[in-house]
Amino acid sequence: MFSLRVVGLVGDEFSAAGSFVPVGVEDANADDDGYVLYLVENVVDCVDVKQSSKPKKSRDPLKKTVFRPEALPRELSAFRIPETPGAVYWNGWAVDRLTELMGDDLGKRLVWSEDAAANPHPNPMGF
Repeated sequence: MFSLRVVGLVGDEFSAAGSFVPVGVEDANADDDGYVLYLVENVVDCVDVKQSSKPKKSRDPLKKTVFRPEALPRELSAFRIPETPGAVYWNGWAVDRLTELMGDDLGKRLVWSEDAAANPHPNPMGF
């Protein structure tokens, strides 16, 4: 969910990965500029299934996701994977851009990195 202000700043950069759907907010503050749902539509087959964890149930998110670097859609702000289509994965550049705009209001967890020194979150999809 993004404010219209944020969409105005990242809309062009993020539009390749999905669409922006207007959302009506009941009892919205008059100072609010409105909100949209960012619907990430791209499903990309980029998971290394041999190195990733197996979900307990078919719809559960992967606790450990390892991507195939050559298949990772780096040009997209975000994407979904066939193994857990309900989850959204964000590329680092998009997270950095949103952090510039939203600061500490943005919750972020590292899922995977090619950098061996990086420390992925132990349960990035566990909320």
